[in-house]
Amino acid sequence: MSAQPASTDALVLRLTDERAVRDLDQLAQRARRVADTGMRLHVVPRAGRSGTPMLAQWVSVLQPQGLGDGVPVVLGLRTVGLTTAAGVEDLDVVVPLGSITERTARMRAQDPVSLDLALPPTREQAAWTALTPPRAGWTVRAEVSDDELIEVAEKGMEAVRAALPQDAGEAVVRQVRARMWGPTLGGDIAFPAGMAFGAHALGFLRPGGRARLSTAGPWTRLDTPGGFVLGRSAVAL
Repeated sequence: MSAQPASTDALVLRLTDERAVRDLDQLAQRARRVADTGMRLHVVPRAGRSGTPMLAQWVSVLQPQGLGDGVPVVLGLRTVGLTTAAGVEDLDVVVPLGSITERTARMRAQDPVSLDLALPPTREQAAWTALTPPRAGWTVRAEVSDDELIEVAEKGMEAVRAALPQDAGEAVVRQVRARMWGPTLGGDIAFPAGMAFGAHALGFLRPGGRARLSTAGPWTRLDTPGGFVLGRSAVAL
């Protein structure tokens, strides 16, 4: 992944309310702690039955590197409304997570909270953005307990910590992550264990809650009130 200055003038995305600003800030902060590989901002001018503009905010939690890497693909997604898509109808860019948190901090420091997100001038080149799950064609298959996903995530994180030697190199880290997060859960409706980790790490799970499980081709999606986690088995990036 590399960063480079954008060639276009700065644009402004106007969010609909303070909650959207808070959620964007939380997603960027949590994603940055897990994998600081940028945020994809994608404007959908007419979304859903209402046909109102929407901003899709994508982050990567886990991604393989090269052939033979058993780490699954795990992406996080939140969507928020925009007051207008004028001037940004075709926006689909990847920006640094740090530049998002800098802007949301300034927005939240104002009184009242500013709803204007100035698009960061720097773009990221992130390999994971080449993998785009489908927007349509999803089939609801089952529900899964948030408590079960939290248990899988916490046990897996503890196992990763215990398995990693001090000052472990990148190759060892990836081997351990593949061993912990690559195996599938769910029986007939199999999905990578890393999706439980992603949902927990991004703050999408709630004790006592339930997540809906859907599939489309090789992809599986967990739908929660906090956001979506999409995953598939390891592929070469």
